[in-house]
Amino acid sequence: MSTIVSGVSTLHGALRAAERCWLRHLDAALCARQLSADQWAMLSNLSDDSGITMTDLATRAQLPPSSATRHADFLADRGLIFRIAAAEDRRRILIGLSDLGVALVHSVRAEESRMEEELRKRIGAERHADLLRLLEQVVEAPALG
Repeated sequence: MSTIVSGVSTLHGALRAAERCWLRHLDAALCARQLSADQWAMLSNLSDDSGITMTDLATRAQLPPSSATRHADFLADRGLIFRIAAAEDRRRILIGLSDLGVALVHSVRAEESRMEEELRKRIGAERHADLLRLLEQVVEAPALG
């Protein structure tokens, strides 16, 4: 049985369509805070208590290292992140959320939570949980080919 989502009949197409739809809904919250989706991906993967390396951040945000560095420069200029030298190796730079960044992340997460709750109500709690489990399986599946 083949399912077509908005005229898209491949997994790749369905995942891209779902991501774009979700980001369109989140876009108002990001635009109001002058953030791009990639910058949000970086901020949402940081914490305020400890820093991570730029390599780890780029991997978590699923961005090329050069893009992650450019976005980190922008976020640092806005005072949303901090950069500190690692205690064990002063040549390694760690990145984390500043107090201003923490406040911004909390406000966007509140919008994101509201949107997710609307989706949960629309499709039901069980299907929402199933969706999350299935997407985790897609992410964790070994490389094919």
